[in-house]
Amino acid sequence: MKPAVIGLVAILFISLMFILYSKYSEPDLPNSTESHNSDAANKQAEDVPESFVTLKVIMPGDLSARMGDFVENELNDRLKKDLNMKLELTYIPWSNYQQKLELALSTGEDYDLFWYGAPFVSVYYTKGYIQPLDELLDQYGQDLIKHIPDENFKQNRIDEKLWAIPSQAFTSAGKFSSVMVRQDLLEKANLSEIKTIADLELFFERMQAIDPSYYGYLETDRGHEMLWRELTDRNYSSLDERMLFMVDEDSGEMLSYVESAVYKKVAQLRESWVKMGIIDKNLVGNPAAKIDQENAGKLLFRVGAVSRAMENLQAARNADPNARLREYYLAKEKPKFITTPSNEAFMITAASENPERAMMFMNWILQNKDNYNFIIYGVQGKDYELENGKIKQLTNDQLIYEWMWRNKDYFLAPASVEDDIIADMLMNDENSRISKLFGFHFNEASVKNEMAQVMAVYKEKIEPINFGLASYEEYYDDAIAALKKAGFDIVFAELKKQFTEFQLQH
Repeated sequence: MKPAVIGLVAILFISLMFILYSKYSEPDLPNSTESHNSDAANKQAEDVPESFVTLKVIMPGDLSARMGDFVENELNDRLKKDLNMKLELTYIPWSNYQQKLELALSTGEDYDLFWYGAPFVSVYYTKGYIQPLDELLDQYGQDLIKHIPDENFKQNRIDEKLWAIPSQAFTSAGKFSSVMVRQDLLEKANLSEIKTIADLELFFERMQAIDPSYYGYLETDRGHEMLWRELTDRNYSSLDERMLFMVDEDSGEMLSYVESAVYKKVAQLRESWVKMGIIDKNLVGNPAAKIDQENAGKLLFRVGAVSRAMENLQAARNADPNARLREYYLAKEKPKFITTPSNEAFMITAASENPERAMMFMNWILQNKDNYNFIIYGVQGKDYELENGKIKQLTNDQLIYEWMWRNKDYFLAPASVEDDIIADMLMNDENSRISKLFGFHFNEASVKNEMAQVMAVYKEKIEPINFGLASYEEYYDDAIAALKKAGFDIVFAELKKQFTEFQLQH
């Protein structure tokens, strides 16, 4: 046979074999869409647990009508298919969330998962209310690990174990040290921005002249750090929300806030605000009433939280369609500090009967953008639309709180929020520093009895001074003496000891 013929036969034979081989091997080719989808479906089917469970979760706030409907129908249908589980949410109003949450945890009720701010992780660890999560995260939380920075997890490690999932991964510098104002009303009062405490007072005075139904209101259970920016030339950060201790960010020294000069300044300022009417006696100590007034559009300003102007805008516009919100920092040339990269913490209870499914559920939220958008915004076309790369919500009902899960990899700005507000938020970490408190947890176990006594006295005698209701000059000496009698110095000594050890290790 001639060489040309032999070559032609060889080519035909190879071609035939390739066609036959391809026919049977195509499903295994990496570029085959059908194969990829099939493998993904098979993997998902393999990952779905065999047993069906009800996951019981505690959340703060109120269950909206749409959220109730969404959970019972679309969300639980999806969770049945993906995780073979049903979500059962128990909402506790913000006004008594801590009290009722701790009652449920202390009595060992069979809840699986709950949210609280990061400072409470060490408190609930000390009380034995939560369980370690390292093995659960390694086995079921790979998407959490992928989309949440490692430094966020480190803040929730105590005794080399992980005790909470830091669900938020976004900007966090200076949280709770800004002031959020009704920008539309600020401009109505012929002011453009807030730079000083005097600006806040002038804003209130001018709005009172226009309409005395507006409240000046700034949280008295928080907001001290916002005032510190102007009232002292030092840089301080609070240890936690109980406002007993603070760290000097410049010297690295742990200090007693309630015995400091800046405490006196804050207390006397708030006392003057009560007399002026900026702090309303009817709202102090009544969180539900304060929330009602804010929802009614009657609050002029409150403590900011990096992204509160974005988060609260819809509620403000429900009361006033023209409402605009903006956050400002006093003494804005001073640095902002990152004490916790995420203030949001989800913890699995020690009494949980379904810890694996709890971790699977948390991981499922960040598994992909579709899941993330679904649980936060609902059903596309029914609850929200995408408009020029932004979220346009079609219902005013709150679903899962977006801020609890805000993630840099999936974040979409609301279409209703002005671009300058979004820019403020995205650039928030500029001029920021890592706090000396970053990663530190106070283990209260050795002083838990003293701490309980201290907090009882604190609420009875110190809080009225904090709120501006009791005169610093008249009541402070008695209050601080009672605090010390309860064991304050013992607690402070243990705190300083642990903080010094922490500093030596870091």
